[in-house]
Amino acid sequence: MASSSDFVNYICEQMEGLGAVRSRKMFGEYMVYLNDKPVIIICDDRPMVKMLPCLEALLQGRPTQPPYEGAKDHYLLDPDDRDTLRRAVQLVEEVTPLSKKKTPKKKPALAEGPLPWDVVWPQQMKPSLSDIGEWVNNPLFEELISWMGAAYHVEPSIEFSKCSLDKGWNVKYKKGSKSLCVLYVRSGWFTAMVTMNAKQLAELEPLLSTFSAAFRRMYEGTALFNGGKWLMVDVKEDKQFIEVQRLILLKAEPVKK
Repeated sequence: MASSSDFVNYICEQMEGLGAVRSRKMFGEYMVYLNDKPVIIICDDRPMVKMLPCLEALLQGRPTQPPYEGAKDHYLLDPDDRDTLRRAVQLVEEVTPLSKKKTPKKKPALAEGPLPWDVVWPQQMKPSLSDIGEWVNNPLFEELISWMGAAYHVEPSIEFSKCSLDKGWNVKYKKGSKSLCVLYVRSGWFTAMVTMNAKQLAELEPLLSTFSAAFRRMYEGTALFNGGKWLMVDVKEDKQFIEVQRLILLKAEPVKK
């Protein structure tokens, strides 16, 4: 089973703030880089690091296994143990030399058409919520923002993700420490990511027949991670907007007035 892009994105987000984070797909699996140094290999949704001497004390007792047939054993990281994962990649980054860069080829001329979101709004230029709304240019975005404020009395957090799978500024909603949803910016629409744990999936599955066929296909195609799923809904029409609302309502009840 190849690793899912959602899982790789999650690992990249766990590393945010440590430096420049990016991922690269290789033979159906992924390598994650910190400051252009390879630090984590992800195979079958399993994050692993080399068994380096600098990691012995930190990862003592962690399971080990080869990432693929014929490879040496690696430490298997717990993706949800954020502190240990971050310390491990820092130690690996410190002892890993930068690879020698090849002489860059002449860059081709930019293709005609709109520039990517992360180019127009790079990390050093934080957009406002209205800037994001203008880029999305879909009334459903404004409607969801308004509904989240009225239903949960929460303010959105505009954060920058360095992960190459969905690089750029996004909008996050939390209720206390619980994530309600993350909105990824597109031109003319947006993607809502709603993470559902095992208990919430058990409540959702009897209702799947009342969701659209496109949602059911997305749901079935989303791999389980720690018993839950990261559901990515592309919101372009009213029916997708309503499905996102239903998912969020399963995660948390609205705040009573």
